[in-house]
Order: sequence, then C-alpha cells, then structure tokens
Amino acid sequence: MVIEEVDPQFECAKTVCGSGGDVGAVSTFLTALAAYRLRCTGETYWRRFADFFVAKSRSRDPVDIVVSFLVTDPCSSLLREVKISRVRKFTGYTGEVATLIAQCNFKQLWSLASRVLDSDPTSKTIVFAVKMGYYCGRALGLCSDPLPQEIPIPVDLRVARATLSLGMVQSSSVNDAVARCRDSIVRAWSIVGGYIQIPPLHLDSLLWALQNPETFSKMETSPISRQALEAIRRLYREMGTQL
Repeated sequence: MVIEEVDPQFECAKTVCGSGGDVGAVSTFLTALAAYRLRCTGETYWRRFADFFVAKSRSRDPVDIVVSFLVTDPCSSLLREVKISRVRKFTGYTGEVATLIAQCNFKQLWSLASRVLDSDPTSKTIVFAVKMGYYCGRALGLCSDPLPQEIPIPVDLRVARATLSLGMVQSSSVNDAVARCRDSIVRAWSIVGGYIQIPPLHLDSLLWALQNPETFSKMETSPISRQALEAIRRLYREMGTQL
C-alpha cells in the first residue's frame, strides 16, 4: 500500500480528488471504465485527465465531465462513441458510486459496475475502475483497509508480461496470453494473493511498478523496509524486465 502511493495513477487520483472531492472521485471511476484501447500509455492518459479536470471542469455532474474529456481526448479516439456510451450508462448511478466509495465498499462497487454495464465482473476495465475508486477513497482520506481478496487482478499487457516472465502461465506471446489465457492469469494471481494474504488488486500496482522506470525509482526511495525492498529487487531480476 505504500508502494501504491508512488503509482502515477494514484497521484492523478490525489490531484483530481484534491480539486473536486467526491465529484472528482466519481469522475475518476467513470474515466477508468473508458481506459481501454488507448492511443497512448496509461500514465499519459491519466495525466491528461487530471489536467483536464483541474483546468476545465466546472460541472458538478461526473458523467458530463468525463464525456467532455472523452470527446476531445486524442488518447481515446479508438471506439470513442462506445466509451462515451459506457459512461452515460451511469447517469442516475453517480450518487450511489459516490456513497460506495465514501463507505469503502469496493466489493459492492465492483458488483454495481458489472451490473450497470452488463459485463463480466472479471473484465479488465471493471476491475480497474474499482481500483481507481479505491485510490480515490484513499486520496480523500476515507479508506485505509486493503481491498477485498475476491476482486481479481485486471489482465492487461503488463500483467500478462509479468505472469509469463515468472513462468506462472505458458503462452506463445504476451498478446496471445491476454487473448487466450486471461482466466488462467486471473486464477494464478488469485492463488498467489490467497497464499501470501495480499489481495490480487494490490499486486497489480507492484507488477506495474516493476515495469515502469520512473515508478520503480520512486518505489526504491519510498518508506518501505529494507527487507521488502530487497525482495522486490529480487523479483525484478527474476522477471528479467528490460528497462
């Protein structure tokens, strides 16, 4: 959880929630639901959203804010109308989203997102949106407990690359692993999370940090124990990540 605080996505959540409170939290959650098929890195996408929210958002309606962002954001040009449609489905639910974040009820937030979008609860964007909602709960000073163990890891290219590098799943390529082995990757990290008693959605942040030079450097200077830092460095070497 200390490492998560140097995650660029957490830093963006802090910026947005610091500027807009619960409106910022709900807007961040909705923006995460559209964070797929991007024409830029996730770090760039979230930096652009944070800058947009702080500089241009005057509405108190999170749906309007996020739609306005998606309409003009070059990172979101692929499937733009589909993404906007997903966000609009939460019209009428933003108050419930705000309440669940304030209550730190992320299991129920996970269920709500899956139900409103009629999507598989293990899908990457559903789970990732819950993670961003959780980041907002922490950024607002409302939530301090770990996430529920039941919420799975969101499987993207970086998670798949880490899983293959560690020999947890066999596949011909990272892209093939995402396409064909998603359920196996989810199960693998759920087993690891249960064994070490760290919820899989927290492990996601570590796997990202191990593949991002800037975040990894910040992690090395974060206030974690020397023992934990050495364990992370060993994991980094084991993964064989090329930075």
